[in-house]
Amino acid sequence: MAKQTRNQARIVKHKRILNKLTSNLSTNQKLRIGVYKSLNHFYAYVFDPVSAKTLTSATTLKKEAKTKGGNIQAAQALAPVFAAKLKELKLDQNDFIFDRSGYLYHGRVKAFAETLRQQGIKF
Repeated sequence: MAKQTRNQARIVKHKRILNKLTSNLSTNQKLRIGVYKSLNHFYAYVFDPVSAKTLTSATTLKKEAKTKGGNIQAAQALAPVFAAKLKELKLDQNDFIFDRSGYLYHGRVKAFAETLRQQGIKF
């Protein structure tokens, strides 16, 4: 069998984490903030596991958060835009689970999470 690529290993790790989250009833009811990072952009979304729907999302592709690419500064610029969307939908008082999607808590993921916490979002 061929060796897994880094992205394939991340996907396997993400599935394993999601299985643990969905099997636990207390965490299965909480909204989940998920992130995805590509080479050029950064994406964030809120997922409701009860209705199995994405409630809102934000990306560095959009005009309000567009900076130079998918670097740490872009992730930090995206967090206030994402927090404003959560406050607009009155979701800012909910408890969230931060879903790293198998990525390490480092760099863009860490910068986004810390800036989102500074905006008053609890997870």
